[in-house]
Amino acid sequence: MVIGAAFTALVAITTQASAHVTVGIPTLRITTLVFRAPVEPVQTTAEQLAAHHTEKLIVSYPAGFKVEQCFETDEFACTFLVDKVTWTRRAGSTNYGLAEFFESAVRTPGVGGTYRTPALQVYSDGEEVPWKDPNPTDPHPAPQIRVNGPDRAPAVAVGVFKPLSELGAGNPCPQEVIDEAVRLGIDPAVHCGHFGFEPPAGSPPPPPSAGDELVIRGTAKLIRSATQTAVEVSVFGLEPGKVYSAHLHEGTCGNPTSAHYKNDPAGADGPPNELWPSSNPNDPTAGLIADGFGEATGTGRADWVARPTARAVWIHQPEDPMAPPGSHVHARIACADLV
Repeated sequence: MVIGAAFTALVAITTQASAHVTVGIPTLRITTLVFRAPVEPVQTTAEQLAAHHTEKLIVSYPAGFKVEQCFETDEFACTFLVDKVTWTRRAGSTNYGLAEFFESAVRTPGVGGTYRTPALQVYSDGEEVPWKDPNPTDPHPAPQIRVNGPDRAPAVAVGVFKPLSELGAGNPCPQEVIDEAVRLGIDPAVHCGHFGFEPPAGSPPPPPSAGDELVIRGTAKLIRSATQTAVEVSVFGLEPGKVYSAHLHEGTCGNPTSAHYKNDPAGADGPPNELWPSSNPNDPTAGLIADGFGEATGTGRADWVARPTARAVWIHQPEDPMAPPGSHVHARIACADLV
């Protein structure tokens, strides 16, 4: 549903369990989105509404979106990160509505498609309602945004590394991740949970994590010029003294099965057909070398311009020749979406 100016889109969260899909939003365009959060069940008296009203709304934008600004109102203050906006009711606010409207300005991805934007609605009595179901007919569907137009690559794209358990953000597990688990003989619930996704429908919950995951943080930057592409990474939380491989990937961190980005898709593996950040500027295959504090920096450069589908940098754990069969699937240990 599009309202107002041509590029102002309304994404509605409705009591009828439907998610309106916006149309006609171009790629790489800053767009104002308005979310409507209803109170469920509908309150019939002022006293009921005072006891059960929207206290907070958190909207998580998928990879490729970049939050530019959030807009406050008399009733709600807001804060934002590159991929998330949080609106919180102001202290002393008593103007409770049956529906509240929340507005933010975001830059759309450079790759077209329909994107889900999960939201968490928190009520004054502590009830939390996650709007993240995948289908418009589900009880609490995630709002959807349709981005149209030709794929376009930003000249500079920046990302923040997250450990595996944060990548899925509790969203439904992608089918390709489930299929990969089946192919490798791994419990799909365990595999999905490893990347932070919900277990597949009907699956028992996975066992508790062993707690040995590296919590890797840092930044990645991709720079496109007229004839070249460069990548820069800076990370911490690695095991001191170890060497980690890192690669520019097709797709986003939300797709852990994505392939290395290749300038020539049918060409050879590795540089110069691929772009691998390296701590040794004279060896593009040297990998990221962690210092005594578990920190590493790396750069890479290629004499080609990466297409818009180059959207993430993955870091892999060091090679382990003693690892049991199938364990290579967990070699990915951190990822940064480039936006």
